[in-house]
Amino acid sequence: MAPQFPTGTDYVQEFVLALATWASASARAGLASLLQSFGESTEPDYLAIVPVYNRMLAIALLVVGAVIAIGLVEHILGGQLGLSWNLVPRVLIAVFFAFGGLTLVQYLSAYAALLATAWSPDLGQYAQSLTDPASVDHLSRHASAGTLGALIFTALLTILMAVIVHLELLVRAALMLTVTAFIPLVCVLAIWPRMTAAAVQLVEFLVGLMLSKFVVATVIYIGFGLVIPAMHGAQSAEGKAGWLSAGLAILLIATFSPAILFQGLRFAHGSAGGMVRGWGAGAISMMTMGSIARLGSGLGRSAVTRFRRGISKTQSRNSNESAAPGRNS
Repeated sequence: MAPQFPTGTDYVQEFVLALATWASASARAGLASLLQSFGESTEPDYLAIVPVYNRMLAIALLVVGAVIAIGLVEHILGGQLGLSWNLVPRVLIAVFFAFGGLTLVQYLSAYAALLATAWSPDLGQYAQSLTDPASVDHLSRHASAGTLGALIFTALLTILMAVIVHLELLVRAALMLTVTAFIPLVCVLAIWPRMTAAAVQLVEFLVGLMLSKFVVATVIYIGFGLVIPAMHGAQSAEGKAGWLSAGLAILLIATFSPAILFQGLRFAHGSAGGMVRGWGAGAISMMTMGSIARLGSGLGRSAVTRFRRGISKTQSRNSNESAAPGRNS
């Protein structure tokens, strides 16, 4: 019997098997890195800003009197958003949240981080299924060229996703620390009703930052939940096509355009630009020039009216005196 030498088809199969094995190992490494990113490694360290928070609290307590005075002046001048009977409760609530803001944010952030790990066991199973030798051999020998291409693309996307998502979560932690440091000042400014919008913007922004990790983790879980079963030949419950492409599209959105995800979620709709615009509008509305202008224009109109009435009375009196000699003659 003549010896059989390996043909070109055998070399292609070996190359495809090696490439599929490498792609699976890379995807597992990427998923493992993502799981670490959703853990404590990307959570903010609130103890680092304790000195800054205490100093900001001292600054805020120094300006309490000025904020109360501005609110009372606006009420005296007839402004609709001044301070009157609501002064005492607003001051008590603002001071309470100024003192306990750091503790409250740290408490809520811990539970938000716990939500982000809700899908970690399932993502771990997906990573294990990608590196199962039997699964890899099945994919390399029985899957189509499109499925193998999707496997390689998913592996590369997972590696890139691990890097980008980790950087996004680090930026999230930095923003949370920065915004938390300004809580005392914003709480004290919110004593004046005109600055309540700035406090609301701050709360929305913090809530959006806290839950953003959970949103990204959920979307990545949905994407891999569509991609990996489709690569193993599974079909959707309704038998519809495009399962694999839909999962890849979800992973691309989670990697490159996470802002699109937050547009449809009200709790994550606040953004840094919106917060800055809210602070700018609040700072502009702090000026009582509008009330002073309205008061000055009212005084001016009343003075002009009185002056015109005086002139008209003088003219009528003069006309009566000039008509009196004619009657006597």
